[in-house]
This record gives sequence, C-alpha cells and structure tokens, in this order.
Amino acid sequence: MCSGTLECAYDVVVAGAGPAGSVLSRLLALQGAKVLMVDAAPFPRRKPCGESLNPGAVQTLSRLYDGRQADEWLHEASIPHSVLNGWQLNSAAVGSSRMTTLAASYGDNRYGIGCKRELLDGWLIEQAYRAGVVFEEKTRLERLIWEKGRLIGVEVRRLGDGQRPQMVRTQMVAGADGIRSAVARSADLSRFGKLRKAALTARLNGIDGLSGKVELYVSGDRVIGLAPIGGGLANMTVALRGLKAMEGAATGKAAYLMSEARQWEALKERFHHAEIEGDVLACGPFERIVRSTALEGMVLVGDAAGYYDPMTGQGIYRALRSAELAAPALMEALQTGSHRALQWYNRQRLTEFSGSLRLQKLIEQASRYERLWRAGLQVIGASEALTNRLAAAISDSRPVHR
Repeated sequence: MCSGTLECAYDVVVAGAGPAGSVLSRLLALQGAKVLMVDAAPFPRRKPCGESLNPGAVQTLSRLYDGRQADEWLHEASIPHSVLNGWQLNSAAVGSSRMTTLAASYGDNRYGIGCKRELLDGWLIEQAYRAGVVFEEKTRLERLIWEKGRLIGVEVRRLGDGQRPQMVRTQMVAGADGIRSAVARSADLSRFGKLRKAALTARLNGIDGLSGKVELYVSGDRVIGLAPIGGGLANMTVALRGLKAMEGAATGKAAYLMSEARQWEALKERFHHAEIEGDVLACGPFERIVRSTALEGMVLVGDAAGYYDPMTGQGIYRALRSAELAAPALMEALQTGSHRALQWYNRQRLTEFSGSLRLQKLIEQASRYERLWRAGLQVIGASEALTNRLAAAISDSRPVHR
C-alpha cells in the first residue's frame, strides 16, 4: 500500500475480499479503474457459511468468468467440490419418527456447487489480482472521510504492526464487508432488525447417505442444514432462534452440534461415524436492515447491503449478482461524476431481490408454526407445479439447454 498520509489515491476502494468484493474489484479493474481491495482477515480464512452455491450463483460465475462452467475451473484449480442437483426440506417434531418431506430437483441442466469457502474465495481473489487489483489483507477499513459533504477518502489500519491509521484518497468506496459492514456503519446506513437468530457451522466427515442435495431439517426454533462440499466432507449449519438457544450453544459448540443432529431419527444412523473436522464457527444475530445501498460516492454489495435469514441458501448468488450490478454503476459515476448511476443500482438491486426476500421472510415466519408449516409442505409437495415454482425461486436461475 502507500507509505504516507495522502500519498496514494485510487478510483475505488473496496472493503471486503469475499465473493462480492473480489468479483466487483475484478470487474472494475478490467474496465481500467485503479482499485484497492482491503480485508481485515489474514487469508486463507474460513467463514461461517453454508458453503453452497445455488444454480443462479453458478450461472453468474460462468457469465462473469469467460463463459466457462464452474465445475470446469474448480477442477482445474484442484478445488474439491460436489455438484448439487436439488434440495430436500424435512420437518418433524424433534425425536419423532414421523417426518414431512418436500424434495425438488433443479432440472433443465441446472446445478449448484458445494465447496470450501476459503478455496472459492482464494480463487476469486487470485482472479482479481490478475486483473490488476491491489489487495491488502490484515488491513481494516475503519471509516469514511468526508469533506464538505463529499467523500474524499477512507481511513485504513494495518492490523498487528502498531501503526497509526492511514488515509487513502479515493473517488468511490464499495462496502463488501459483511453484515457488520464498517462502510455501512460509517455512513449511518444500517441497523440490526428484530430477528434474533444465530448459527453454528462445522465441517464433518463420515456422514452416510449424502445424496447430492442440500438437506434442511426444520423443527421449532432450530434448522439443520447439510450440504456435501467435496472430498468426502459435508457442511453442517445449525441455525438457532432466540437468545436462550444461542446462550445454550455458546459453550461446548462441537458437542452441541452433534447432539442436535442426533435428535433427528432420520440422522441418527447417518451420523453414527460422523466427526467434526476443524473448528466450529459462529455467526449472528441475523437481520441487518439497510436504508439505502448507495450514497454519493459509495455503494454496498453482498451481505453489507442487507441480510435476513440464510435458510434458502441464496447468499452467494446475491453477493455475485450485486457486484455485477454495481460495477457498471460505479464506472459510470467515475466517468460522469454523477450520482444518478448509483441510485439506479440501488433501485435495480431492490427490484431484483425483493421477491426472494419476501420468500425468505415467509418461510422463516411460517416455520415457527409446526402444524401449519408441515401442512403447507404437504400441499406444495402434492403439486408438481408448486414444487417447481419454489425450486426455481430458491435456485435464482434460468433453464440451461446444452
């Protein structure tokens, strides 16, 4: 990075090197922008994530990276992965052998991908670097700097070296730094909502019967998600609703995860030889409300642009798609000096994601009422048309004809 205050300047500073930040940075650099991407974490790093890309995310990656299929470059990059052909939603009272199941395949040659997030993120960062992006890890964006109501730069701090914060001049800033976005917070754009929900995430080996589908097990205040991620591993995420549940899981996280899974009759035998590999990660509370994803000189993308409940597995798609929408808006704003393009991004993002957000809220709220929830699953499962419509909504994709 630069060595002295005010010495270096960039067209755009991107905070966050996850999928949204890396994709946005690369798209801007390919169009000639001088881009600095910073992230507080050392890389490679794990993230509390379901580690599955739905078909919409896979299609977006193909569109943005030379039209190649995602499984092709994952194979070339030696990234273990699993192809996901659909999802299965199960509901029952914990400990009961009676379970209502709704299953759907993506169909039409659509598929998802499950893989380790740190490997996916590393590949995306490498592509951004090759496009000319300057990347600084272990560097945190702390605040935006304004002068007479106009954004003129950001304050960043290298972590671990004892140096004072440093100012970097920039025309534009993109916040891709997650639900606790420092960019959104500095611009006074975000706040936590009412949904008090958190999640524990682990990787397990030795789970029997993985089918190539994302599996969800819903009961009361708990949701268990399973997704194969390649190399014989599966991602397991347990989402908890309510402060008491979160407090109960705060200690002994590994034992808590395994006990939750083994309460389900359908999972007991499958988890007989299962073992957790690595650490158990936690995140939450969920629901971050953002009143706008664009101001003069600034946009928010990915989870920084708003977050609700990850049950439907659409987070990485939204990260990629919001980056794809933001890139031309930022370039037009750089070239014209007009804020109009950034407002277009704000409106377009709302238009594209409002339907799936309504679906997320409907599913989360309906799942609180077990009898109604299971009755709804039975009604949908009895109709091929309704099942296919739900699968299409959750997959964020279009039919592919090869």
